[in-house]
Amino acid sequence: MAVTNANSATAPEPIARGLLEARITHARFSPKPYTLAHDLTYLHVPIEALPRLKRRFLNRNGWGLFALNDRDYGDGGADVNDWLKSAFAEVGARVPDGEVTLLTLPRVLGFGFNPVSFWLCHDGSGALIAVLAEVNNTFGERHCYLCRKLNGSAIGSDDDLVAEKVFHVSPFLPVDGEYRFRFVERDNRVSIKIDLHRDGARVLSATIAGRLSDLTSAALWRSFMRHPFPTLQVVLLIHYHAVRLYLRGHKLFAKPEAPDHLVTPSLSGRTHAITPEQT
Repeated sequence: MAVTNANSATAPEPIARGLLEARITHARFSPKPYTLAHDLTYLHVPIEALPRLKRRFLNRNGWGLFALNDRDYGDGGADVNDWLKSAFAEVGARVPDGEVTLLTLPRVLGFGFNPVSFWLCHDGSGALIAVLAEVNNTFGERHCYLCRKLNGSAIGSDDDLVAEKVFHVSPFLPVDGEYRFRFVERDNRVSIKIDLHRDGARVLSATIAGRLSDLTSAALWRSFMRHPFPTLQVVLLIHYHAVRLYLRGHKLFAKPEAPDHLVTPSLSGRTHAITPEQT
């Protein structure tokens, strides 16, 4: 992912659809209902646009108001394309031949934590073919879920992609059950929903959904003014809500060892009826 960026007296060109102003929701249904919601700004940047990412308020591989650093993704190396190829190859798949877009939270004033980043992989016609969900926990561990239809066809807005849960995220949930991922892309919107099912029942639902806008220095500044320190906010909210869950009597589970493989593939796809608010 390492890039160079020449100094220029003119402002860099906007990156089309480079920001996602998103509403984040988490809902627990078992053993006791609990819901939270907050707003965050994500970067939504095609890999091919990374060479022109750096601008006022946004740095590459360095410190700034906002920053995107190689070490936070993949194997921390300079070539994200090679890492993506190796991640897909681990489960016998290939990266689609179209645009790959990274959806992620940037570092803010040097601080960063991403519960999950998404590599949205398209084919040459622009159809969404696969999504690599890169999950981090607060213990510094990382695991990926590769979401794709087994026949390699496009992921539709009515598709659920199912993967076995193998990675520890929350001390209030054991490492079992299955995730059901749902991805919806529109010209100006992105929506991602992740449901966790255990023993045939949905126990948790998380969504990231919002509108896309062009990435400019002015837009970054407005985002910071609306909700400053978003990644610090994520960490504080994780611990705040953990305390609330504990006080409400939720059971704690010990952290198991992380899986010895990097990528867990989706097992199958399921079709569901989609409602207007999910788009």
